[in-house]
Amino acid sequence: MIQRIAAVALEASLLTAPGASAAPAIVDQSDASGDVNVFDGGGTKPTTAQRKTIDLLRFGVTATGDGIRLSFRIARITRSRTYDQIVTAQLRTPGKDGLLLDLLANPQGRHATAYVDDDTICLADVSTSQRTGTVRVELPAGCVPHGSGVLRVTTYTQEKNGSGPGFSEDTMRVRGIVSLR
Repeated sequence: MIQRIAAVALEASLLTAPGASAAPAIVDQSDASGDVNVFDGGGTKPTTAQRKTIDLLRFGVTATGDGIRLSFRIARITRSRTYDQIVTAQLRTPGKDGLLLDLLANPQGRHATAYVDDDTICLADVSTSQRTGTVRVELPAGCVPHGSGVLRVTTYTQEKNGSGPGFSEDTMRVRGIVSLR
């Protein structure tokens, strides 16, 4: 009986061993805390504290079996009915016509749209963790751009279902030249 228990324990440890670890991160970069640009935005809604909820703390991209996952960690995901929090990622090649990816996601509405290689539009799945302030966007393989370039990540607040002007913004440039494939 002791041999059987030992065999089961050994088998369990082999199945959970870290030998088949997850794919390495394509991007994993932190952003300075407290660097949100708060704009006038007109009126008193949202408050300054609400405008600072989109403070970008960390951004990452990892390969998945079906594409990539973009993770935006912000100060706090709200359930506001008066303004939207938006997270974006834009990958550009050098030059003015070099757009490879333009991703825009709304954590409250849990939807995202990606424009890829100037000719593909993709809808993407969005999930959130209120506890950690993380917004995850699952981009399928057919929506991952070819090529490499400069990646900028922006988070902002705006009028509910609006398009600007925004109430606040936080921007980070990812170091180096990035390829998402």
